[in-house]
Amino acid sequence: MTQPDDIVTLRNEALRKLGRNVVNFQKIEACLKFLITISNVQGKPKDFTARHAKKAASIRKKSMGDLAGKFHNNLYRDGIKSEKPEDLVDIWISTSIKVEADAKTIKERKRALSTLVTERNNLIHKDLAGFDHNSATSCRHLISILDPQNKRILQQLDELKWLIDAFKEHVGDLRSWVDSDEFLHEIQQNKKDA
Repeated sequence: MTQPDDIVTLRNEALRKLGRNVVNFQKIEACLKFLITISNVQGKPKDFTARHAKKAASIRKKSMGDLAGKFHNNLYRDGIKSEKPEDLVDIWISTSIKVEADAKTIKERKRALSTLVTERNNLIHKDLAGFDHNSATSCRHLISILDPQNKRILQQLDELKWLIDAFKEHVGDLRSWVDSDEFLHEIQQNKKDA
C-alpha cells in the first residue's frame, strides 16, 4: 500500500524531531552525570582515579529525575561535606563546586529542570504510546509538542554547558597557578612561616 506524500513527509519530520529531542535529553543526562561526578572530589591523590570510577558507576544507571535531584543538592545546596578520616597521615585533597544564587533563581532553575524531567517521562512513557505514525493528525500533534520542548531542552543544555565550561576554565587556571613560580614561592614562604 502506497502512502500519500504528505503523511510520509509528516511522519519523517515527526520521527526526526522525536530523535532530536531524545538525543538532546540524553545530552542533558550526560551533562548532569559529569557535573555530579566532579561536583565534589576528595581523597588521597593516589585514590582519585578509583574514587572517580566508583562515583561514576554509582550514578550510571540513575534516572534523569534522580540525577536532577542530586545535581540540585550537590551544586545549589550545601553539597557534600568532606569525608576526611580522623586518623589521616597522608595528603587529603578536597574540592567542590557550588553555584551561589538567590533563592528565586535556584527555585526557577530547579523547576525548569524538574519540568524537563517530567516532559521527558511523558514523551517516552505516555505521548509515544498514543502516537500513530500513519496518522497525519497524530504526526502534527507530536510535532507541536516536540518543537517548543526542544527550545526548553536547548536552554537547559546551554546552562549545563556553561557550568561545565566554567569548571574546565577553573581547573585550567588552577593548573596554571600550581605550575607557576608564584605558587612555588608561596609554598616555600609558608614553610618558613611554620
